[in-house]
Order: sequence, then C-alpha cells, then structure tokens
Amino acid sequence: MHLINYKMNNINEALNYIYSFMGKKNLHKNSFNHINNVKEILNILEYKQTFKIIHITGTKGKGSTTLVLSNMLKFAGYKIASFVSPHIINVRERIAINGEWISEKDFVDITKKIKNILEENKIYNITVFEIFTIIGLYYFYIQNVDYACIEVGIGGKLDCTNIVDSSISVITSISYDHMEILGNTIEEITEQKAGIIKENSLVVSAAQEKESINIIKKISKEKNSKLYVFKKDFDVDIISNTNKILEFNYIENEKKYKFETTLLGEHQSENISLAFKTFTLLISNEKLYYKAIDSIKNFNINARLTFVQRNPDIIIDGAHNSKSLFRILKTIYKWYDYLIILFAPLSEKDIKGMSDILKNSNAFIIVSSPNTNKNNDNKENDSYKTYQYLKERDNIIHIENFNEAVKYMQKLSKEKNIPALVIGSLYSASDYINLNI
Repeated sequence: MHLINYKMNNINEALNYIYSFMGKKNLHKNSFNHINNVKEILNILEYKQTFKIIHITGTKGKGSTTLVLSNMLKFAGYKIASFVSPHIINVRERIAINGEWISEKDFVDITKKIKNILEENKIYNITVFEIFTIIGLYYFYIQNVDYACIEVGIGGKLDCTNIVDSSISVITSISYDHMEILGNTIEEITEQKAGIIKENSLVVSAAQEKESINIIKKISKEKNSKLYVFKKDFDVDIISNTNKILEFNYIENEKKYKFETTLLGEHQSENISLAFKTFTLLISNEKLYYKAIDSIKNFNINARLTFVQRNPDIIIDGAHNSKSLFRILKTIYKWYDYLIILFAPLSEKDIKGMSDILKNSNAFIIVSSPNTNKNNDNKENDSYKTYQYLKERDNIIHIENFNEAVKYMQKLSKEKNIPALVIGSLYSASDYINLNI
C-alpha cells in the first residue's frame, strides 16, 4: 500500500515513489493489463495524441534507431520527442525533446499528478515502466511536439507503449531475448514484436531471418500496411569502417546518398538506414534529406561502441545477446589483433550463447556483473553463473565486484598497452560511464 503523504519535493523523492512499485505485476504474454493501466491513467490526465508517432521495436538496434531518427527530424526543423530505455547516465534521458532531457521540475510535477490519480482510483498494481511511459507521453502532449519516436520496452504487442496510434512501425533486427515473456521460438518472439503494426500504416523492417520476415509480411498484409525491408527495398554499400569513422552509401532504386558518421560499426549502417528510410516516408522534401544525413556526422550515442579513452583504447558497448556480441567482436577484430574484455552480463540473459562466442576469441577475459542496484531493477546479479561457462578457457579471471573488475582492466590495459572492451549489458556500460564521470 502506498501512503498518501509520500513526500515528493524533488526528483529523488519522485524516483523513490516510482521505484516503490518495483516488483509489481510482471509482463505476461497473455496479459493486456499493462496497456489498460496506461490507457486509464492517460484518459484521466486528458491526454490526447496530437502528434505523429513512430513506434520502434526489435531485439538489436532499436535504441540507436530511435535516437538517430529523432536527431534527423530535429535537424530538419521539427519539434521531436524521444522515449527510450534503459537510461545510461540519468533517468531523465529516457524522456527528451530535441535531445534535451525532461527537466527535474516537469518530471516531479507529472509524477505528482500520477500519484494523485493512483491514490484516488486505488490503482496499486502498476509497474515502474508503465509510470515512465505515462510521464513520457503526457509530457510530449503538453509540450506540443510534432513527432515522437517511441521505443518499445519489451516485445511489442502487449508492451504498454502499444497504446500509441503510430503512423510508422519500425522493426529492427529480431533475435532471442526475454524468452520467458515473449516465447521460446523466433516465430513467437516475432509475433509479439510485429504486434505494434497498426491498420493502414507503414512498416520498415531490418533484414530478418526467413521465419521472422514471413510473419512480418503476413501481419503487414492483414493490417493493410505497406512494408519496406532492408536489403530488399533499400540497402547499403560500406565504404569505410574504422575505429574513428563509418562511411557508407544508402541505396534505394536509382538514388544514392552518402553517409559519414562517428557512430561506429557496420551494424550501425543498418540502424541508420532504417531511420533514414523512415525519415523519407515521413518527409517528402528531398532538400531535408541532406539535413538528415548531416545530422549524424558527429552524432554519438552512449554505450554503442563508445570510445571512453584513447591510447590505449577503452570501448564500451551495451550488446547483451549472442548475435549482437558476435557483430561487435567481428567489427573490433578488424581494428585490433588482441584485446581485454570485461564481460559483465545480467545472469538472466543468454549467457551461454554469449560465452560460446567469447570462447572463440583470443581475448583476455575478466568476468564480472553490473552494479544493478542503482538502476533499481532487482536484476539477478550472479557473475559465478557466467564464470562457469568460461572457466575452462585460458586467459580468464573472475572478479565479482564490478568496480574492482574495472580497476583491474584499466591497470592491465595501461601496463600492457592493450585495447579493452566493456560489454554484456547496457547496465554494465552505464556503470562504467558513471564510475568514470
């Protein structure tokens, strides 16, 4: 039971109130409660969707695609909102307009409104993510934005963000993740993610496995929605992929546009292309296409092959499944012959799959786990489980405490002049950044 007199004079008190709902009902693949909660509270707040929404789901790349598209629209002169999760540095970065995080005052004021509604209507079975979603959508409404790029929390069909009426659905690369919620097969997972597709809308999809793309095609057809697929309807030609710059040509029909960006890794060419294709479907003025292209020249996103140090290089990335890890290592081994890897995943993830990838690398591996308490997510924090999959391997060490693991990695990297990579979770990437701010 939440007390009526719960103090809320600043953002920390607002967050304490929100996180007091931690552990409430969990997402279930057969439950629409999450959507209904958000709908009910937004109705009481008299929220109206007065802006166009682009809804983004997928397993890999959805955060990058959301932020790249937001930046493109901002540079084109629109008032553009973005909603992403989890946060890397500050909780307010989840909710932003034109790249500016929601102010502490607005965050607190809206949380107070939600608190009053919850108490007046005796609604206590609500999740933290639902509250963040309500804050985001209501904030975008009162700020009168033109467009909002909304990243799905988990899945799509039953995710509470699926209350939105989107004009375009973007589906990034799909692989195995959150199986306990979304299903154990790629078909079940895709059904959930493709559940964001709306009637008579547009759909932009990454290149997918055959099983996935067939389901996306089927649902798009059922919804009378036009589908555009990467590698089929538009494509890229990589020019340069170094540890300083990514250059590629975006190709569609007879048109070719050259991109140059500090977002590193070949996989970003796909995310950027999804964002750009979506941009061209929203905006018909070709002059603005070049503003969109310019917008990502020096655009950076935390924890996406982010260089936090040079000479020796230290890189952080939030990859947290086997496919993402494979792609990241494939890129990095084009840059370096040898490296140190601090591998710190959440134990609920596909640790075996990721460990199998790491077994085939020649890296020196430090196994740890993120400091998850600051994220208030009650995630299982068990690095021993991770270590069991890798302990037979040469050149490996287990350091349970993440802070100590970071110190050891930095010391080793400096002494041996060897590049280092922190990977396994967005939480460990966040922890590293916050340790070194």
